[in-house]
Amino acid sequence: MNRILLAGLVAALVAWGPQQLELAAGTDELTRVEGERDELDAANAALRREIAELQAEVRALKTDPDEVARIAREDLNLVGQGEIVFEVEHRPAPKTDATP
Repeated sequence: MNRILLAGLVAALVAWGPQQLELAAGTDELTRVEGERDELDAANAALRREIAELQAEVRALKTDPDEVARIAREDLNLVGQGEIVFEVEHRPAPKTDATP
């Protein structure tokens, strides 16, 4: 009877042991994949915010002439009819010798 019990115990350990090793290795992989998923979720949320901002800008450009004029001035350097353009050139002050 003891031999049967011992053989059953050895068989159980042989069957159960590798599963525990695989479970430990699987836990590390699961942690890595969950971290990667969290990073992808954050990137996805940022892209969704950017899309919403771009959609709002498109709506504004379709409906608001002032927004179109702002973009034309800021991004395309255009001026309206009858406006006068003044170009101001910035020159640094000349260096003077401060010694007497």
